Parts: sequence; C-alpha cells; structure tokens
Amino acid sequence: MPTIHYLTTAEAVVSAAAHFATLPRIGIDLEFDDMRHRYGRHLALIQVFDGLEVYLIDPLPLPDMAAGLEPLFAVLRNPAVAKVFHSCKSDILLLDELFGVHCRNIVDTSVQFTLLAAEDNNISLGRLIQAELGFEVDKGEQKSNWLKRPLTEAQKEYAANDVLYLFELTDRLSARLAELGRSDWAAQENIALEAVRYGRDDPRPWSRNAAKYRITPQEMPIFRELYLLRDAVARQLDRPPYHVLSNDKLAELTRNPIETTLQLRTANGLHPELKRPPYAEQLLAIGTTDLAPEAPLPADQRKFPFRRRLSGPAATRAEARETLLNALKAHLAADHGTTMANMVLSNRLIADIIELGADAALRPWQQQLLRESAERHGESYEQIAAPFQS
Repeated sequence: MPTIHYLTTAEAVVSAAAHFATLPRIGIDLEFDDMRHRYGRHLALIQVFDGLEVYLIDPLPLPDMAAGLEPLFAVLRNPAVAKVFHSCKSDILLLDELFGVHCRNIVDTSVQFTLLAAEDNNISLGRLIQAELGFEVDKGEQKSNWLKRPLTEAQKEYAANDVLYLFELTDRLSARLAELGRSDWAAQENIALEAVRYGRDDPRPWSRNAAKYRITPQEMPIFRELYLLRDAVARQLDRPPYHVLSNDKLAELTRNPIETTLQLRTANGLHPELKRPPYAEQLLAIGTTDLAPEAPLPADQRKFPFRRRLSGPAATRAEARETLLNALKAHLAADHGTTMANMVLSNRLIADIIELGADAALRPWQQQLLRESAERHGESYEQIAAPFQS
C-alpha cells in the first residue's frame, strides 16, 4: 500500500489541488451517503491518486465544504488534467447536484470495458481488478457508514483501493481498445459524460414507489399524502425515509389507513415521531379525510412514449420504422454479437431513433457500425437516419 495522505483542512486541499493541477491525470472516486444514514445525499470522502500516492480528502471537517473544496473543483473543471474514474455517473451527478461542478476530460474504465463488448457488460471495480490484474481487493467496507467519524483504518484502505489501480486498469483497457480500433469510441462516450446533469424537480416523486406496489388511481391520494408526510418527518429528523416508514408499510397503510387514535397507538412499524403532534394528527387526517385526486400533469411534464402519441397512418409508419430497427439489431448481433447489438440498439435507443432518427440519437461510432451492418445485409440506414416526419 502506498502512502495515504488524510486531508482535513482547507489549507491541505489548496496544497494538494495545486499538485494535482500539474499532473496529466489523476484517479478519483467519491464516497457518499444516499439516503442510507441521513436524509438526502451527502458527500463523505474524495479519494485521489496521483500515480504514486493516495490522498483522502475529508470534506466533513471543512467549515464551508463548497469553499474548502473549490481548489479541487477547479482541477475537476480543468480539461488539461484527465480524471480517471470507474463507473463515474453517480459521482458526477452528485457533484452537479450538491456543488454545480461539471467535470471535464473524463476517462471511465467502466466505459472502456463496456466497449470491449465482453460477456459481462456491467462490471464492478472489484471484479474488474480481479479480471485484469489477477487479485482481489477487500470490499467489506462498501456499505459502511461513510459519514461516521473517525474513519477506521479498514475504511481508509478500502477507499484507497478504489483509486489505487485506476491508472493500470485504464492503460490496459486503452491498449485493448486500440487493438480493436475502438479508441475513438471510448473518446466519444467519455466526452458525452461531461454533459451528464442531475435531474431536478420531479413533479411526482412518489410515482415510482406507487407503480412498484401497484397502487390504484383510487388509492393514489392516500399513498401520495403518506409519502409526503414520511418525507417531511424524515427531513426534520435528518433520517432516511425508510427509518420513518418502510415502503412496505407505506403500501399497507394506503390500503388500511389509520383512522382512530387507538389504531395509531397500537400500530407497529411507525417511527415514534409519527405518533406525536403534529404528525399524529396529520396521519389520522389522511385516513379520515376525502383527499383530492391526482391532478393531470401539465402537458410539458407528461412523459408519454412517442409511439403512444401517434395514430392512423403515422402510427403505421412508426411501426414500420421499429420493425426495420429490430431487423437491424438482429443483423448487428449476427455481425458483432448480442452485447454490441444491445449497445447500439438498446430498447431505449430504438425508441429514441423512431422519434429523433439515428443521426441525432446515436454517437458517431454507433452510426458507423449500424450503417455498415445495414449495407452488409441490404437494409437502408437512410430510412431511420432522419427524425420521424409526422
């Protein structure tokens, strides 16, 4: 294990960031808590590898986290320094959500591995290290509480391992991609990661849970109000919502609401705060009041699939477009294997191409592969290149 520097002050971050800014690349990873131990998403640790040593940057002791980390954020924005991650999307979403920081010059070893079109297309860092470097790293601290201080030595070693092997991995994967003529593919995918942004303001955050538990339209008002009450209590307590009320219990109370103080007093599976004012009264009101039904979403917030918006001849033409795309996917599978076919024409991408066209929906490398396969099998790429004409 190389030297591990544990940084806890703004002055130490300034010094380390000045060093990182002189390097051609750094390995980087983030540890954060996502509704596991506290309410919301919280940055807990940043790990950086400079090629020789590991830096564990602890943001929690910083009086002003954003200001204290700004020298490091400047490095993340700097396109002259490559940032080597493994499976970075959750990390860059967190940086955008909490700090408005957008990374430049990203190299993602998960992206590189995916473009090799191996059998396992969604590989963890631990398994990638084992497959490429031939040894195992201890992943026992993966689900530990990263917001608890002091960090244990086991946590520090785990965190260091998350960046320690990134250079060796990316160099190996880069060489294999170059042998296959796919280096430019990886460059295109990594550039696309720079544009990933955190999606804000979900108008109905309860909808996904409701769908999972098959909540009916008649049950939805109670489910919605219970969900919002749970969220309010969780926010006030700074605890994850499931500490207040489990998802299973949420569905159960939707179908069997609490209507009396006796039921509330004897109910199991509720956080004690739900049995105290003012939340107890709110919980009883949900079970005993005629609640407003779900109002229709404004037109600009509706997410109907493109195909569902069509009828008549337009729907027929869209269906023909989908049939051609499925035929092209079969040709891609025959030419390059199922994994690559799914990368070029996943179900989501097929839906996008039906509406937007392949030239807009696909990266250049995907367009090239699809065009070549279409020509080889006597199909017309041009029929799906442009946007759908209503």
